[in-house]
Amino acid sequence: MPSDIAAKYPIGSKPAISFVPYLIFCSYLVSLIGAFTTVELLNRRVSGSGWRSWVQVAGCAVSFGLVAIWCMHFVGNRAIVLGDGEQEIQLYYSLTYTTVSAVLPVVVIFIGLLVADRFYKGSKRPMTRFASLLMCGVCAGAAVTEMHYLGNNGTTNYHLHLSWPHIVGAAGIAVGACLLSFSLFFHWSQHWMNNIWRRIVVAFFLALAVSGMHWTAAAGTWYEIRGYHVGPGRERNINLIISLCLCLSACVVCFLLGFLKQRQRRLLKDRAQQVVLAVATFDAEGRLLVSQSGLMPCQTITQQFHQRTFDDDFNTSHPVFQWIFRVSRNWSGILDLIPSMREHLQMTGYLQANSPTHGGNERVSSSDDDDTSYSATFRELFCVTAHEIAKTLDTSLPNLGCLYEEVLTTGTLLNRILWQSSYGSKTILAADVATSTRDIEAGIISPILFGKGQMLVLTKQVDTDEANRLQNLGYGFASIDQVSDQLARSLQISRNDLEDLVSRLHSFSRRKACIPEIGTYIASFLIQPSPAMKGLEVIVPRATPDRLPMVKLSDEELDSRQMSIIASFNGLSLEDCLLRTSQRTGTMSVDGDFLKKFRNKIFDLLRDCPEQTLRRAIFSARQLDVTHGMTGQQESRQATVFAFCGIREIYIQSLQGVTLKTIPLSFFQAYLRSYPGCPDHAILAQKNHREFSSLQQVPSITKPPATHPSNKWLRRLGANRLPSVDMTSRADSCSEEGLVNGMGQTEMTTHPWGGIMVTSTQDVIIDETKDGFDMEMQDLGVKAEVGIAETEQQTMADKLMSIITGFRDPHATRALPKTLYYGSSRR
Repeated sequence: MPSDIAAKYPIGSKPAISFVPYLIFCSYLVSLIGAFTTVELLNRRVSGSGWRSWVQVAGCAVSFGLVAIWCMHFVGNRAIVLGDGEQEIQLYYSLTYTTVSAVLPVVVIFIGLLVADRFYKGSKRPMTRFASLLMCGVCAGAAVTEMHYLGNNGTTNYHLHLSWPHIVGAAGIAVGACLLSFSLFFHWSQHWMNNIWRRIVVAFFLALAVSGMHWTAAAGTWYEIRGYHVGPGRERNINLIISLCLCLSACVVCFLLGFLKQRQRRLLKDRAQQVVLAVATFDAEGRLLVSQSGLMPCQTITQQFHQRTFDDDFNTSHPVFQWIFRVSRNWSGILDLIPSMREHLQMTGYLQANSPTHGGNERVSSSDDDDTSYSATFRELFCVTAHEIAKTLDTSLPNLGCLYEEVLTTGTLLNRILWQSSYGSKTILAADVATSTRDIEAGIISPILFGKGQMLVLTKQVDTDEANRLQNLGYGFASIDQVSDQLARSLQISRNDLEDLVSRLHSFSRRKACIPEIGTYIASFLIQPSPAMKGLEVIVPRATPDRLPMVKLSDEELDSRQMSIIASFNGLSLEDCLLRTSQRTGTMSVDGDFLKKFRNKIFDLLRDCPEQTLRRAIFSARQLDVTHGMTGQQESRQATVFAFCGIREIYIQSLQGVTLKTIPLSFFQAYLRSYPGCPDHAILAQKNHREFSSLQQVPSITKPPATHPSNKWLRRLGANRLPSVDMTSRADSCSEEGLVNGMGQTEMTTHPWGGIMVTSTQDVIIDETKDGFDMEMQDLGVKAEVGIAETEQQTMADKLMSIITGFRDPHATRALPKTLYYGSSRR
């Protein structure tokens, strides 16, 4: 050591302090990089009590404590120049103090972040949430303060003289700025408003907290020489080099997070053009379950649903959708088949082994592919995907929810722009094309949208305990206003469409099976051909599409006298029924009171279903059960119905009432087969076991014989569009067979899984006189049927269709023969 250094700076002296401006700026950048990395990691954390959440919070603590605080401290101290810059009197640090100062702030910040992450989102009490944020801010500010003074205390050649006002001011700046930063972050995160610009603001405040505290404390610190450094001056650069390396590592982490974010956006964009299964779970307050990114839990089923023909759309009239719709209401019938389905998909190449990604290596179907095989494959993909989502939510498949009643279209936002005017004056949208097209059923303008993707949604409403369990897994419940931007962007639909969709999903999740109460009803059964002549549609209430428009005639079943009065109107149009009741309600008798009540109920039915076709509909005196063989109900105590049956003209597609809508007749039949306790659940489960068990016996997708090209045309001309079955390998094994019943088709009425059914059969003989009809009921005894049920029973819709086909001219009235004979009406 030169002798002039000791003479110039004697022991106990306090050298002058100066600063390097560009290093001060660099120290703030280092702190900003560390703070931004911390915010990004914190934004991608998983809330809850699992080990994954702890690891992510620990990563946030390391990023903030080690990079934003520790690195900033030593880069900032490198900007402090003592004396005239001689190497012997500059700041040098002890390795022990340096190491401890790096570990201690990480531990303190980890505690603060863990408390805020656990209690701010997990508690609804304002005092608890405020206390958790206060503790987080105090811990972060204390970590910044103690790291600074602990690191400075490790200087080997100086005694430090501190100013208490500066200490208090520096600690106040650190605690206040950290409290403000984390309060903004958790508040925005709670409301799913934490976009990139808001996170940058939080990072700026955090960096300001660290830098502001550091330089406030540095302004109140004086250094008293207690020794001189002997050796090369390169040692003081070690901490600087380590700090810069850690800073570069944080930059790499930020780059990777940005890359993953862009990749996630591309995946979401691609997913909006695929067939996706999503889960819409609502809590008691009507809030939607979303992930930390504000998205619904979802997975891709397949890249695209393979259509057999150009006009074969995957919608509610498709047998595959109806199969899925019914299975989602009885998951227990398919649950034990999931492992074998997964093995079959892996064997055929539709699913990679040990991978949750579906449809990645999906085969391209050709005209020679077996339609039945692809139908089974798609249904397997749906079941496996639903099982994967259930495992993600840590729940069982039966608790996942029921399928929503529509196939939703996604990817419409980017396809609204059809073309641009050649003069560049106006961009024409698809909504502009459809401004003249009004959806009279809904009373709103319905724009034409060209979507690319399709989404199936499982819906459910959960109680408070289940909601808390899902929140502990890292999910959260948000109102649509909070997550509409993220959801609309991921689905590539407009925000208005999204809000309407979530509202419909919420209403559907609260809807219970609409099983009418015990009594006698009068219903309207109006059908019409679909616009593309692809089948028949039935008019149902918009709020309860699983039942017909009906009004209650009586709280109990009708007696024999009332049945005879009802039978007198058989075959008459509704207008004729009103005319006849007006002529016969003048007498003051029991019959007159019943006719008056019958007439009033007809007017109530017209009010609920204000269709002109209903006035021409033909009344059927055949008494039908609304449900068929439901478990737990006595047959004599079920709700029964009499119906007015009619067919609307094909050129009239709009409905008169906004409370009504049309759905495919086959889908309405699927509704009737999906009631809780319906025996058709067991029959479908039996078919599924037979079908999917046989699929495991074939090594690859079976192709139909090439020597029968006419089978393809037979399949296309089928009344119910049911795919053909390879009789050589899977005879009568497809679950789509019998899923949609044809008009007037007679099916077995035996119990599922075998057994004995005892039916009391009665004949109804009706004799028409001038005063009305007299009904005589003859008991034909008891009939026993023994066997294994392989065919589902007829629903009320099937029987009503047979009634319509029984009328030669449903739009005209005609005189009935004197004597009408009806078989058993409630079998």
